[in-house]
Amino acid sequence: MGSRRALLSFVKTWILFFLLILASGCTIGRVYVGSELRHNPSERIVPGQTTKSQVLESFGAPDFIQRQHDGDVFTYAYVRRNYSKFAIEEPIITNFTIFTYSNIQEKKDNLVILFDREGTVKNFGFQRRTDELTPY
Repeated sequence: MGSRRALLSFVKTWILFFLLILASGCTIGRVYVGSELRHNPSERIVPGQTTKSQVLESFGAPDFIQRQHDGDVFTYAYVRRNYSKFAIEEPIITNFTIFTYSNIQEKKDNLVILFDREGTVKNFGFQRRTDELTPY
């Protein structure tokens, strides 16, 4: 009788474990938004010399253009996002989430270029952060 109870307990434990595995899920993904900058801006842009057409030739169309009274502002942005998620859910009857773990890392490269009224670069700022993103 005792061995039968032990066997029944063992079987119940394995069934519960199997159902828990069936109800769990894992997601890993990468998202890239925008276009990666093909060139180093410090090598391509010289304030007071580089023109708007040269910037467009080197970096393509900007993601945002802001028109101001003293010239345009071009903004280029490139975002990389890594994410992972692990969840244990009861998906059939209640869709109840028992446990969830999520990890999201996001880094962004930004290039902002200020032009004067004639279309010559006044100044620019560049920040590269996507190199700091840890790979999965």
